[in-house]
Amino acid sequence: MPSESSKLLVQVLRKIPIFKGLSPSQSKKILGLCAHKSFKPGAQVCRSNSPSDEMYILLSGELIVVTQDGIRVATILPVTTVGEMGIITGQPRSATVEVSKPSNIFVVKKRSFDNMMRDDSDMRATVYKNIIDVLSDKLNNDNVRLRDYQMEKTKFETRVQAIEKVLKEQKARTQVAMDIAAEQSDQTVDEIAMHIEESVRDQVTRILVVDDEEDFRKLALEALPSHSVIEANSGEQALALVQEQKVDLVLTDIRMPGMDGFALLEHLRAKNPELPVLAVSGCLEASEVREYAFDGFIDKPLSLDHLRDLVEATVAHYQKSNEE
Repeated sequence: MPSESSKLLVQVLRKIPIFKGLSPSQSKKILGLCAHKSFKPGAQVCRSNSPSDEMYILLSGELIVVTQDGIRVATILPVTTVGEMGIITGQPRSATVEVSKPSNIFVVKKRSFDNMMRDDSDMRATVYKNIIDVLSDKLNNDNVRLRDYQMEKTKFETRVQAIEKVLKEQKARTQVAMDIAAEQSDQTVDEIAMHIEESVRDQVTRILVVDDEEDFRKLALEALPSHSVIEANSGEQALALVQEQKVDLVLTDIRMPGMDGFALLEHLRAKNPELPVLAVSGCLEASEVREYAFDGFIDKPLSLDHLRDLVEATVAHYQKSNEE
């Protein structure tokens, strides 16, 4: 006689879109293929470009979908399937799926699933119909998002045109002002322009990004367009840059060859105790770095919005403190 937990799992499976409409006996067949696995945060369920030889059923926890560039594009919550299209089409994984919260997952092997579908024509017809329905819904949703994107793009382009017009007018005014200043002083227009450039440069916030991975430094550069971003590929290089030029905030990875982020923080605090330092790591949790004097922590894979918001808030906090 089936256990209560088995009955519950069958009911759960039948609520998953691609298994919708399956009979209890067919759902039990799928359940019989499932191997239970537990995953800790930071673990990878599957990697991009790897073979699609498994399907996953998320029972509890939380997963995130990460592109090859390390950008989070989706959060997956239970109860749902992951990688189901891959075992149908046979195409390699298009993204990496990582665990963001402790998760319990059923793993279904492609070979076993294919054999079961081959032996049960009714199940095969139902599952394929469900997959078509799922793909149709995704296509409709993509069309809606594309329409919204086009509308936002049009609004953005209009704003950019308005800003470009204002910038052109400001540039003309600046040129006139420099010409007048040159006529009334002993300086040339080029000398005045150089002084203006130096003054503006001092007012722009400089962010030092320290990471041995070039891809992460590029992402940080893209995420912080309103700041002047300086790059360092090691803790040693970061210390040299801080001594050579003005830096308003340091964003450093923890795990790096040679001097790691903890050692870099210790050196920075010794020489520049007021310099804010943010930590980044894909290997450690925020609780594991809490004992250190970082001004904030960002988890990898990177959320660009989170990075941008934390940098802006930290810079604003220190600027306000200095003004007081």
